[in-house]
Amino acid sequence: MANPGKLGVDVIINNISENPCCIHGPTILFERFHGNGQSRQFYACSACRDRRDCSFFHWADQKIANGKKDLWTKLIKESRQGKSHEAEYKRLEAIKALPASERSYCTSCSVLLGGTEKSSHTSCALIFPITNKQLSHPSTFLPPKESSKLEAQYLFTSNSVDVIIGMLQNLQASRVLCIGAPRIHEAITDTPQLNMVSLLMDIDDRYVFFQQCSFFSPESCLRYNMFNHHFFDEEKAKNTYKQFITENEMLFIFPYFMEPQVIANLPSYTMLDYQVDYDNHPLYSSGPKSMKNGSAVRVFVNQPRSLFPLPESEGYHFCKLCDRWVSISNKHCEKCNGCMSKDGRMYRHCDLCKKCNKPSWIHCSKCFRCQPQDHKCEVQAGQKLRCHVCGCSGHKRRDCPKRKVSDTTFSEEPKKKKKKKKNKSSYPQSLEEERERNMNIFS
Repeated sequence: MANPGKLGVDVIINNISENPCCIHGPTILFERFHGNGQSRQFYACSACRDRRDCSFFHWADQKIANGKKDLWTKLIKESRQGKSHEAEYKRLEAIKALPASERSYCTSCSVLLGGTEKSSHTSCALIFPITNKQLSHPSTFLPPKESSKLEAQYLFTSNSVDVIIGMLQNLQASRVLCIGAPRIHEAITDTPQLNMVSLLMDIDDRYVFFQQCSFFSPESCLRYNMFNHHFFDEEKAKNTYKQFITENEMLFIFPYFMEPQVIANLPSYTMLDYQVDYDNHPLYSSGPKSMKNGSAVRVFVNQPRSLFPLPESEGYHFCKLCDRWVSISNKHCEKCNGCMSKDGRMYRHCDLCKKCNKPSWIHCSKCFRCQPQDHKCEVQAGQKLRCHVCGCSGHKRRDCPKRKVSDTTFSEEPKKKKKKKKNKSSYPQSLEEERERNMNIFS
């Protein structure tokens, strides 16, 4: 029997440029499913999963009233006010001209201060002095954003940066597009002898419009939302990006987690054994709170893996039979004709499965393959998954014949309400009011 409650949300792929906009660019069209066969579509922010961060919400089957449209137009305009990127970058040059002892960073107000400006922040928490090295590597003193529902930042350790830069050098890379990878960008821009050019595209506004100061030039850094391909500086930033990607021999660096279903759709990419470590994420580091088998984050490439040497001092060696660098515990299997481990552990070959599997897995006679010891056979033994809407097998909820995209609420018997005439004053006049009105939706 289908669950009568909420069954989750799907993303609807459409022409995103026609969707309404919030301060983070075009919104995303979602569809929420319920067990009574109904569903309803709505627009919400592409970057934020918490309406306390961005309160935009609108049912897709309702017309956006002029009052709400005017409000968001106003909010978008206000969010983009201020000096130009060029002007803010010039301010950085003025701060660099000051001695390090006269530079400080206010963690309370998130502002870089120069000269006597810190006298107005006596009750705040300050970091000082700020060295030239720190100014060229702002990620070393800017507190990482930690909201997992907005801009969670996981920064490469210096060791991982060195290894990745070494890979780029070995490939003789000349142009690198860093999407959400500030530490790679910092290393490239601060090391001219690398003979590389880097373009950083990041949603963190502190790198571009940081309280009247920009750490990087408009030619090397763009504020960007990768979830909707939105450039906050609009056409000027788009042109910078287009010009950069038209050049030859460009490499992309994404620090994001890659799930199996994503990799399945990228057949030209293969995984290296190198375990990427982060400074500020205990699970994906080499610290005491790290995952049992070390960091699960890997590097994916579309070039022969033999071109990417890995540090022997960290437990990697070159497998001549596979013609690639692997973890020292990733033993070559003669039956599979390869180093088959995907997480650094020594995999175990199963003659019944005719392939290598994780060492903790056992062969299940009901599933006819190796599975985790606590798996459920009735799910894994070829039984078809059931539709969340009607409970039948053979199709997914999005293709369910009983699915109904509702133009009312999800109530089985919605109560009839008298329509109230709305006037302009009934609409929220600020982002705070809009957020308060939307917070209880779906709660």
